[in-house]
Formats: sequence, structure tokens, C-alpha cells
Amino acid sequence: MEELHAEVGIAQLSKIGEELCGDKIEIVRTADSTIVVLSDGLGSGVKANILATLTTKIASSMLQRGVLLEDVVDTITETLPVCRQRKIAYSTFQILQITPAGQATVVEFDCPRTFIIRSGRVVPFPTHEKSIGGKIINIGQLLLQENDIIVFVSDGVIHAGIGGLLKLGWSWDGIAQYLESEYALDWDADVVVRRVMDCCEGYYLSRPGDDSSAVAVRLRRPRYLSLLTGPPSDTSCDERVVKRFLCQPGVKVVSGGTTANIVSRLIRQPLHVDLSYYDPEIPPIGRLKGIDLVTEGVLTLNAAVDRINHSQHLNNPSFQDGATLLARRLLYADKISVFAGTAINPAHQNPNFPLDINLKAQVLGKLKVALEQRGKQIEIEWL
Repeated sequence: MEELHAEVGIAQLSKIGEELCGDKIEIVRTADSTIVVLSDGLGSGVKANILATLTTKIASSMLQRGVLLEDVVDTITETLPVCRQRKIAYSTFQILQITPAGQATVVEFDCPRTFIIRSGRVVPFPTHEKSIGGKIINIGQLLLQENDIIVFVSDGVIHAGIGGLLKLGWSWDGIAQYLESEYALDWDADVVVRRVMDCCEGYYLSRPGDDSSAVAVRLRRPRYLSLLTGPPSDTSCDERVVKRFLCQPGVKVVSGGTTANIVSRLIRQPLHVDLSYYDPEIPPIGRLKGIDLVTEGVLTLNAAVDRINHSQHLNNPSFQDGATLLARRLLYADKISVFAGTAINPAHQNPNFPLDINLKAQVLGKLKVALEQRGKQIEIEWL
């Protein structure tokens, strides 16, 4: 069975009058699993945010280190105090851990039931009660299928509209009915949470009475992208490197004029400069049959990192410069392989070269950090 990718989408609303959301979401990816933790701190504002952050950090860091789930839950329940007046825990939590094979484990503590969307039907994730550290925990396991979607929500979503548009709030069943009626096969995780939170905000009349969070995790086939930038230091390796690059699955991107010319020569296809879009700061892209995107090299790569870090132009289709196109491609992919040639480009060693345009190694290092912060798996091979 092909490994599946856990695509995660999150959306949150803070309680009216509060700058910080009292819910916290933590996402950690390891070689063995994807871990998602949602915690709802008691109350709202700074205090709730601190308590929820403590909970998610304990859970995610312990699971990342391979600690057994039962021990993680025991540590959290023993660490968190209980409110003296209300006799309830200072924060609740939901944990989801999914392996690449699709094996999912859910843990729920004093929180709404977990939704699972399968083939358009919405049902509760199957769990059973278990006592851990004197606390009653709901825990369950299920082998997920491609296109299954797991959804977490905090209490604020369940209670949306209570005493106003909806006498008893939106409720778990109401959310399930909404998801089922709106479901489309091409929904991605971001669409799910955006739909839920838009509806939630509507029921609150844009004045949320509680912190509200939604997390969706969709299981799908991974999206691959390979980026070839710069020729190898040994010119005799050109053909071997290009063949390896072309054999990779998924989207193919070539960055750098010299590199593009090498690929053009070896695949015997003409390289054309596309002047249909003008940007005064970003060099034009190229067109090469068999390659999905051809851009200039280090300057465009550096600008793409800025686009990713600041979300510049990414959602505006009118921007079609090479850096924006590259950033969109990279953010759409899940697993990225970079083939980076180490041949010296004299232009990059020129002292008059702009100071904010670093050497290729530094630019690719920044790119790796930016993409990993967004849950991407990226490997750089130096040639």
C-alpha cells in the first residue's frame, strides 16, 4: 500500500474582546507519524492560552520522542491542576496520531467527540472509555482510508449561537449534519475548517462568545516536487543528474539559466523565455517542454522564500512572476527533493551583488526552514 499523507487544516476565532485565543493547536510531523493536539484552556485570554499551550507542548514533545500514548496522557493529567471552584481540569485536550499506513489513534479528554467523514457520511470516531491516572479518557484506533477526513472542534464551535440564533447552540449533531450536507469529494483540509468556522462565526453574529477552533486532517496521496538548481561541480555528471531528476515523481522545477540550458540540451527541447508577464524585480520565467516551471536561479529562489514567509501575492492570481509561481508550487507539494549543483557561479561571488541575496547554500537553507515550518518534508542533495 502506498504511504498516505496527512493534510492538516486549522482555523480559529478568539472570544470577543480577547487578543489571544484560549485554544491551542500543535502539529508535529516525524518519520513515523503525524501528531495533532488541540487543547482548550479554561476560560479565555492569556491565562487560557498559557494553559492550553502547556498541554499541547507536553503532548506533542513527548509523542515526538516516542513516549507511549498512555504515559503521555498520564503525564498531562498529573501535571494540570483542577479548578477549585468548578472542579474541572484547567484544560481539555484531543490528540490524533496517524501513521503513513493510515493507522489513526484518537485520545479525547473532556472535549467534543471527534468527527470522521468517510464517503460523505459523518460519524463519531469510535472510542472507548479508559481510566488513566484516575481520569476517564476516551481512546480509539481506526485504520483510515484514502480521502477520510478527521475533524476536531473545541467547545466554542459546539456552543455557537447558544441563546441567540440557536437556542441550545450548534451542537455536535448540528455540525455533523452541516458537514454531511456540504461535503464534496474534492474538499481539502483547509476548505473543511474554513467552512466550519465561517458558519460558526455566523451563528455568533461575528461576536464569538467563546474561543473556537477547528482542525481537519485529510488522508490523501502525497504530492511530490523535484527542484533542480545549478549544474553539478563535475560537468561529466550533467547527464546522470538530469536523468535522475527527470525520473522523480511529481512536479519538475528547474531554477537557473545555466541549469535550464543543460536540461534543454540533454532532452533536446528548445528553451524559450516567456515575456508575457513583467515584474521589475523578478526575472522572467522560461518554457521548456516536459518541465512544469523554469525560473531564474538564486534571485528568484530568495524572493520565493520571502513570498512563503510573508504570504505575499500567493492568493492573488494576478501575480504570475517566477518567485510567486515557485512559492505556490512548493507550498502545494508535500515532499520536496532539491538537487543543488555546486558549480561556482561568478555572479554570486561579486562584491557588488546585493547583500540580501545570499549564496545558494544560504538561500536553500532558508527555504528548507520556511517549508519545514509549514509541515513540508524537504531533502537537499548537493551535487
